[in-house]
Amino acid sequence: MKALIYNKLNEVKLQEVEKPKLINPSDVIIRVTMTTICGSDVHLVQGHIPTTPGYVLGHEYVGVVEEIGSQVKNIKIGQRVIGPAAPYCGQCFNCKAGHIEHCINGGIHGSGAEFGNLPGSHSEYMRIPFGDTVLLPVPNNIKDEQALFVGDILSTGFFAVEKGDVKVGDTVVIFGGGPVGLAAVECAKLFSPEKIILVGRKDKFRLEVGKNLGATHIILSSEEDPLKKIQELTGGKGADVAIDAAGSEITLQQAVRCVGVGGRVSLVALYGGNISLPMNEICIKNIRIEMGLGYLGHMERLLRMIEIGKIDLTSIITHHMKLSEAEKAFELFQSKNEDVIKIAITP
Repeated sequence: MKALIYNKLNEVKLQEVEKPKLINPSDVIIRVTMTTICGSDVHLVQGHIPTTPGYVLGHEYVGVVEEIGSQVKNIKIGQRVIGPAAPYCGQCFNCKAGHIEHCINGGIHGSGAEFGNLPGSHSEYMRIPFGDTVLLPVPNNIKDEQALFVGDILSTGFFAVEKGDVKVGDTVVIFGGGPVGLAAVECAKLFSPEKIILVGRKDKFRLEVGKNLGATHIILSSEEDPLKKIQELTGGKGADVAIDAAGSEITLQQAVRCVGVGGRVSLVALYGGNISLPMNEICIKNIRIEMGLGYLGHMERLLRMIEIGKIDLTSIITHHMKLSEAEKAFELFQSKNEDVIKIAITP
């Protein structure tokens, strides 16, 4: 089968590889019908997340079940399914304590031996461990494009909003117009805030997409001071919630400073190193900060929200390409062209 391989630092290749086989009785083999490139794929290839090259990339997918292990009872051959980027066993002490993102038997698809050596989704077929635990059938009235993001960026965006404890009538500021930031805009609407303010540095196109998703205000920080503008939009009291989905020292500091007294700050980005924070200001303003690995346990709920029309992230798909064009797609996504958000790839 064809698959996109992280071949060596800063290089990916579409290659012929062996089709995955059932290894454990809880495994499921799917035929991938749609996948997409994620920012973490780029971080892996660029070496920002150190791993040993030589594996299939990708962790966001929709597929059709081809084979099931002997212990798989709930998932049936022929079903269209989705699953989390980081599969989990559901039985270890971390899973039972609710920390499925820290499953001691799990890992992350398409991230190499350092993250569980699980096959990636940028391929024609894919092996999924713990099939009964992690896979969800996709209702017939939901398209692949609608379900594609549930197992990663949509769940992460919902996690960001949940950790921010967004309430009816709040003002929510989201830093970062990338896929996770846009997913957070979509999920924030579920909690009926008064204002959703989306802040980006230079990605005007992405901010406009965010506005169409439901952001009430957009701020291009390369053209105006976001802190000053947020104070103006909130009548001087500051925001109730700030979400940093950008992952820079500047955006984190702005997230902390833009909220008012008793504000909540939710961090879902990964940072390249240690960050300096205005600790006295955080203490004096009684600011609460929540952070951690994105929780992928709300997939069934999010799929239901898609089915009833409460969530639709298909507008962030800017390109459709074939798996045969995967190298070109990766380069296009990696270039950070502001007119590219997500590329839907079909084998």
